Order: sequence, then C-alpha cells, then structure tokens
Amino acid sequence: MAKTKKIKSPTKTKLRQKADSVFSTFVRLRDSNKQWVVTCPLCWSKLPRKKAQNMHFIKRSCWFYRYDETNCHAWCYRCNVVLSWNYIAYTRWMQKEYGIEYVDSMIDESKKLHKERSKEDYQKIIDTYTEKIIEYSEKLTV
Repeated sequence: MAKTKKIKSPTKTKLRQKADSVFSTFVRLRDSNKQWVVTCPLCWSKLPRKKAQNMHFIKRSCWFYRYDETNCHAWCYRCNVVLSWNYIAYTRWMQKEYGIEYVDSMIDESKKLHKERSKEDYQKIIDTYTEKIIEYSEKLTV
C-alpha cells in the first residue's frame, strides 16, 4: 500500500505574507505609468516600479486598512523609510487627494480595535489582487 502525502494548508502567517506581497505588487503597478515608472507624489522622484515601496497612510498594524487601496500608494524609499514615512506631508497629500473629511474618518476608524483577518480573508485578498495585477499588466502593455 503506497503512502499518500498529506498536503499541508498554508499557515495564516504564510498567507498574510503572500497577501502583503501580492497587494504591494498591485499598488506599485497601479501607480506606475506605461513605462513601468512610479513618480513619488511627495518628492516627485521617478523610479522603476520594482524599486518603489507600498507606503501605508494608516500603518500596516491596523488590520482594517492594511489592504485598503486608498490607504496605500507607491512612494520612494527616501520618503517612506529615510523620512520615517513623512507623516505630515503624507497627511496633506491624502487630504488633497481624498478630502479632509474622508482622511479624518480613516484616522478615527483606525483607532478602533479590529480583529485580525482569517486564513480565508487572506486567500480572498491573494485571489482578488492577483486578478487585478493581471488586469493592470494587460492595460499597461497595450
């Protein structure tokens, strides 16, 4: 009798890492032009899409906004890391982009306690943003 290998389902940590990677790829792709270049909205530096970073307005530790498209944008390393996410300038940019009331509501909502996502939630994020990556890639190559 042959032994059958049991296929392990991925852990929640692995699914979260995959969801982070897929979502970050989507954000950088969404914010790039047809030449695959991202322009940092804060300092206007231009960089290849793969060198851009997925910057979160509300920090990633807030589960509610971790994969929110209006919360995440492709920025340069300097603005995200060196300038410690340049919160004041980022807040002003967000207010100009989405409106003061909307940004204020995001900040208020982020202060509430939100439960971590389930394995199923992470899988849905992976599936959704994998499809969006394909869709955006096709748009950019046409």
